[in-house]
Amino acid sequence: MRFMVDTHILIWTLNNPSRIQGDITKILQSENSEVFYSQISLWEIAIKYGLGKLDLKGHSPEEFYQAVEQSFMQCEALDNEDLISSHRLPQKHKDPFDRMLVWQCIKEGHTLLSADEKLEEYRKNGLQLVLNT
Repeated sequence: MRFMVDTHILIWTLNNPSRIQGDITKILQSENSEVFYSQISLWEIAIKYGLGKLDLKGHSPEEFYQAVEQSFMQCEALDNEDLISSHRLPQKHKDPFDRMLVWQCIKEGHTLLSADEKLEEYRKNGLQLVLNT
């Protein structure tokens, strides 16, 4: 199966794996899982780090990205169609990064691995979701 990590799960996978629980741990460890991260998460990390709202345990976003690139996860690139069509997703969640991740997962057929229970609302829009519980 194809999975996409949200920004929290991406950071925790590399910096604090003990925060990942339940089914997500099994998914990340399974040889049958294709695990992706989004360019949106990289942008979110850079913005929040620059604003002083994100601690990467002494690493810069560039150093964190190097670790991501050396990990088992693959990048799911955004394309212009993803960006321009994202208006179709209802505005149930205020965070634009999360909405874009949801839209990208729906369009690409990925199951989103997330810590954000608010994203449950998007199941009726086609989101497949596994929460960190």
